[in-house]
Amino acid sequence: MRFIRLAFLSAYYVNFLVKSKPSLPAALVQYAARELMTRAESIKVSRQKVHEISTAPLPLSEWKLAYPNSLIEQTHVCNEAAHEMNWVQRLKKAMSASVSSRISWSELSAADYAPSQTALVFAPMVLDVSDDVLVTMAVMPKWFSADGVLLFATLANGSLPELVNAQPEWLDLFTHWHNIMDVGARLQALSFGLPVLDVETLTLSYSEFDTLWQDLVAFLPALQSKSDEETQVWWDKAHGLFNQGLRHISLEVLYGQVWQPNVKAAKTEHTVSLESLADQLTKRNYPS
Repeated sequence: MRFIRLAFLSAYYVNFLVKSKPSLPAALVQYAARELMTRAESIKVSRQKVHEISTAPLPLSEWKLAYPNSLIEQTHVCNEAAHEMNWVQRLKKAMSASVSSRISWSELSAADYAPSQTALVFAPMVLDVSDDVLVTMAVMPKWFSADGVLLFATLANGSLPELVNAQPEWLDLFTHWHNIMDVGARLQALSFGLPVLDVETLTLSYSEFDTLWQDLVAFLPALQSKSDEETQVWWDKAHGLFNQGLRHISLEVLYGQVWQPNVKAAKTEHTVSLESLADQLTKRNYPS
């Protein structure tokens, strides 16, 4: 179990109407990125170019330290659409050993999205931006090259037990999370090669309620669609727990690594009807 102390300033109030999907805490996303970086050390794959897709990219210096001989590409997934670079930015990009860009989630998940082919790609907490993590996994093959590997992290079922243990009704808001078995089955159904999964429990600490509430809204999409009156009810519940001493919440983070789907294996599978199989056996046993 790891502890992460969050010390963000917050201007979130209960009557604030969420106009865009709140982002997960940057400290959490970057912690997951570093964990994925550690897991990648033993993977044998081309490191000519390394690509990070993230809502809170790590400082470029960390990537250069880990991969000093690689071209580093960072894609910042954000609510705003990517803006066009001016000529100075384009010149810096051409002369740099790194590439940085901004993209919205709708662009990243679009059918025509075609990033540069990279063999080693990190995507910490990117799936959590989507409405359905398991469905969104179908677009992951576009994010890395045919001979590459993708390392990802996502929140998993089992998070926020402190809320459920104190007030079981919170469980109604947790339907968007999946367990490691669900994710493993989904990756197999999509024919990803050699999926490896593991789960870690993290504990986040808070000293201010505003920050805790802001993060709960980011963790729980169901809160984001509530009316002001419904939001007030959940705010009161959370605020009551904070007043009773709640200062820590736990998250289950699922880490995964996958290779591209095995297309050849998928093509060798055939569906044979029982009638057809029975007919073949009959002809074999009683030839005309």
